[in-house]
Formats: sequence, C-alpha cells, structure tokens
Amino acid sequence: MLETDAPDIPPHWLYRTAEDRAAGATQGRNEPGELPRIGEALAQLRGLAPAELAAATADNACQALPKLRALLRG
Repeated sequence: MLETDAPDIPPHWLYRTAEDRAAGATQGRNEPGELPRIGEALAQLRGLAPAELAAATADNACQALPKLRALLRG
C-alpha cells in the first residue's frame, strides 16, 4: 500500500534545501498527486516494473481494506 501521510517530508524532487527556503523558495509537500511518481521511484529501487508494483500495492491495500476489492471490481 502506498500513501502520503507525511506531508512535511517531501520526496527528493520536491525538497528544497535550507538555503533555497531562506531565499524564499516554497517547500514542496507530499500529497496524493505524487503517488504515481513515488510508485515509479519505489519500483525502480526494488527492481520491479511499475505494473508489478501497482499490482502488489493494490493487493496489499485490498488485504488491509477488504471492502475495497469489491469497489475495484465494480
């Protein structure tokens, strides 16, 4: 399962250094819209195809939330 429950800990592509922030650059946020890119990065780190990771995380989510599987079939 992938989630974004740490909005103040952004992925590296959104992170601003202390110097950038002091210069006025806004810090990126870890939001649900980042999940596809987070999934791609995770798949690469694990040596998986993005589709493999998507199937595994969907299955894990359905195991954690059993009613979800019926919604996905719908």
